[in-house]
Formats: sequence, structure tokens, C-alpha cells
Amino acid sequence: MKNTIKILTLFFVIAIAASCGRDKFSELNTDPDAVLNIPPEYELPTGLLSIHNNGRERYYDLYLGIYYWSQTFSIGAGNTEGSYQASGNIGVRWNMFYNGVGNRLFDIKEVIKKLPADKQASYTHLNAIVDIPLAYFAWYTSDVYGSIAYSEAFRARYTTPPLLTPKYDTQEQLYDMLDAQLKAAVEKLKAPTSAPQVNLAGYDIYYDGNAAKWIKAANSLRLKIAMRLMKRNPEKLRAIAAEVLADPAGVISNDSESWKFIARSGFTGAEDNPTNQRTVSGSKNMVDFMWKTSDPRIRIYYEPSHFTKERFEAAQAQGKIPASFVWDGQLYRGQYISPDASLDPTKATYFTAITYKFNNQDVTGARLPSSIRSSYFNSTPNNGNMTFPIINYSDVLFMRAELAQRSIYGTPADVQNLYYQGIDAALAEHDKAASTAKITGYQALTPAEVTTYKASAGVVFNQANALEQICIQQYINYFKNNNEAWALVKRTGYPSVNGNLFKAEVFTSSGSVLEMPRRFSIARPFPTNMNAENINKAIDDMINIPGFGTPNDIRGRVWWDVQ
Repeated sequence: MKNTIKILTLFFVIAIAASCGRDKFSELNTDPDAVLNIPPEYELPTGLLSIHNNGRERYYDLYLGIYYWSQTFSIGAGNTEGSYQASGNIGVRWNMFYNGVGNRLFDIKEVIKKLPADKQASYTHLNAIVDIPLAYFAWYTSDVYGSIAYSEAFRARYTTPPLLTPKYDTQEQLYDMLDAQLKAAVEKLKAPTSAPQVNLAGYDIYYDGNAAKWIKAANSLRLKIAMRLMKRNPEKLRAIAAEVLADPAGVISNDSESWKFIARSGFTGAEDNPTNQRTVSGSKNMVDFMWKTSDPRIRIYYEPSHFTKERFEAAQAQGKIPASFVWDGQLYRGQYISPDASLDPTKATYFTAITYKFNNQDVTGARLPSSIRSSYFNSTPNNGNMTFPIINYSDVLFMRAELAQRSIYGTPADVQNLYYQGIDAALAEHDKAASTAKITGYQALTPAEVTTYKASAGVVFNQANALEQICIQQYINYFKNNNEAWALVKRTGYPSVNGNLFKAEVFTSSGSVLEMPRRFSIARPFPTNMNAENINKAIDDMINIPGFGTPNDIRGRVWWDVQ
């Protein structure tokens, strides 16, 4: 995938002004819209990059919230009750949508509307393409908030009088709108055009304007959104899956069609390092499962534990590790999820900063749990290029495997093949992303490793545990797309505390069980907010959804998240 980006800066505006006479400059100065009448494709990179360029969202929403809630991360020294709470800064994606992604993508469509009819014909594909990431980020925002302003959003600048009080659409209404929007975009991209289309190479950061790939991305997004309806409206899921998977244009069918952004070195910064302000490990049960199954991604996701056999035995000989703790050969280790695990004497070593001597050198603060590999998230250490997945090929294969296993679309005979294809694709995608990121200590994936992994207990296909196996593989695969790991847990219940293969951990603090957070807190508007009436109505309506709870209850459920 080519992701060369033409960055348009203030230089462009300065160049226009410098080339204008006094009369033209006066016109631009008095008509603010005039200077914005740039070719629509020039605005595309800014809108698309806004999906990925906010390190605060990754840091606060993901690295301090969702990664812990999904039991993917654990604090290296041990979780606290706060790991299952929400920081005051969580919820960045809301502002990203309304003041970054949505407004910019919507403006492209408005700029196209202002063009003469003959020029509009050359932007048929761009007009349709914009609807796909616009639908994605609206869905992504609603996923944790429920009702949002969409059908009337972003219109104040283009309406007379300005529409400053947009109504809120329920999540159910939004799902219908987004599915229709994506379906219409596909039809527009399939249809013959009356004029040659503007070349989007260098402007479209995902596909360089390749209509066939955007069709596959839109179909795949329709399928992904519909998967949220598994319990809420299974018949609608069945209908959408049948329509999408029967479409000759298809869904994402190889990695070159994966919907992802590969950022150049320097795109990520300190906020993109989950270990920036604390030590961070993987959850013990996840790391243990990956180790026992010889998952080659373990060296991509995590750094080796400080303790090799030699270091372990040296520390143990000095009385720093209990004699009852027998060296088991495990070179990668996670940390317990539950804060109360630290109270168990048999687990104390996992929570201890160990000071000992090794090779006549003092070692201080050594810990048993591995750190996550920060160079897989942040380009700063090695000047690598970070991959930001939206929907990968492996993602589609696992969705199809799950649909077949549940007899929603496909046959039982399809399940095993789709499952193994999903594993093959997932391993290859993470290997490629790790290589591109130049992670520390990168080792290329080998065919023998893939074969060994697929033959290991817990991974080799077993019809009796097929659904759990599919979901666990998808869960591990979502390491760099953790909003989806969290959604998978909410939607399927896997990993489960009662799982046969990979158990989630019960999160207990001071003897009390804390349930996993399921959405973001929703604040009532200030009385001075001119749209307070619509916002309050939306909140009041959501309170009537079973399980929603109070607006600020992060353990409440939005419409799709059926109990």
C-alpha cells in the first residue's frame, strides 16, 4: 500500500495571496469562504490524518483506559482500582469527530457541491469515498457514547440561518443511516462515471483513490458494524452479512487491501508510548497463553522478562526469590490483572521490585513481568513507521469464521479453513508491522513458527471449542486496535472467566469485584449550551435503555451492547 502524503501548509495560502492583485486580495479578505475554495482533494489528507494524529486519544482513551479494561495491559507493578476507572481526560474521540475528522470530511462534500456541474462529475468517486471514513468515525464515536449528532451535524456553516442545534440520532437510527450511507457509497463507486476522475494518489492516505479497494473497505465496514448487532438484531446482521459477502466486488481479501495507515517516522511521539509514565506489562493470562502456544507475536508485543534462568537462580540463591518458586523456563511473563492478587503470598514475586547482585554488579528494581514493547507503538526509539489498522484482512477472515460457526453466513465446513487463514494473515500482518516499525530485536517470522503455532494445544482447531478459539485469536490479533478487543469482549464474552482455553481474570479490589467498564461517561450540558434541549433529550432517552445506568456510569451499556 502506498501512503505518500502531499502535505499542504500555509505556504499554499501565502502563494495564493502573493499571486493576487490588490482587488483579488480584497475579495479574499472580505469573503472568508473564497480562500477555502481549493480543490477538494487538497483537504482530504487533513481529514483522514485527523483519524490518526491525536496522541492524546491513544494515551488517555486507550493506554490509560481501554487497554486495561479489555485486560490487554496491566501495570507492571500491579494494577490498582483506578485501572478499572476512567481518567478525567478520557473521551478525546468526541472532540476529534466534531472538530477534526467529521467537520473536515463533511466540508469536502460541501466544496464539491459548489463546483460547476462539469467539474463535479470529476469528483464522483471522491464524494463517495469521503462517506466511508466519515461513517467509520461516526460509528467509532457512537460506540462508546450511544446517541450522537450526525444527520444534522456539521451544517451550521452551510445553512441559512446556521443550524446550531442539531438533533441527536439514536444509535439504532445511526446504524441504519451508516449502513445506507456505506451501501450508497459502494454503488457510486461501482457505477460508470461521466467524466475522468480526479487522481487521488498522494491525497488518499489509505488507497490512493483506488475505487475497487474502497468498495472492499466499505463492504468490510458494513460487516463490522453489523457484527455489533449479534444480540441486538441478529436477523439484520444475517441480512447485511448475506448481502455484503455475496457482493461480487467483495470484502478485503488480502493484506494489500487492508484498511490501515502506515505513518512515517516522527508521526508518533511521547504520548504514543504506553510506558511513558509507568511500567506496563501484558495481562498474565494472555502472555501465558501466548507462551504456551509458541505464539511468535509474543516477541513483537513484549520485551523478554528481565529474569533469564541465570538471573533467576542468582536472585533465588540470594534469597530474593522464594525457594518454592521453581524456574519454569518462561522468558516472557505478564502481570496479574486483579489488584487483590498482590495479597496472595504465592504471587508476591510478581509484585516485587527485586534488588540483587549478578556478575558482581548491583541490579536494582528488577521485576518479573515483561514490559510491553514500546517500539511497536512509538517510532521515537528506532525511527520506524507505525501501522494504524482500521480493518485488516485477518479481521475479515475471523469475522467470517465466527459468522460461519454461528450458522449466520457460511457452512460448518468453512469454519476451520477461515480460522486457519485468519491466523496465517494475522501473524503475517503483525510481522510486517513489526518490521516496518523497526521494533527493537526484530526477528522475521518463519514458516516453521507458523506451523508449530497452528499445531499447538489451544490453537489447533477443535470443533468443541471453535467459537472460543476464533474469538481468542481475534482478541490477540487486536493488540494494536484495542477498541475492537474491548468490543469483542462486550459482544461475545470472550475471553471469559469460565473459558476453556484462555481465562479472563476476575478484577477484585479490597475484596470487591469490579465489573469491566463498557462505555464512556456522558456529561449533561451546561444550561448555557444552546443545544442543551437536544442533548438532554438524547441522554434521557438512553437512560431508558436496559443496562444504560446513569449518564456517568462507565459500566453502563449503550444500545448495541445487550446484556
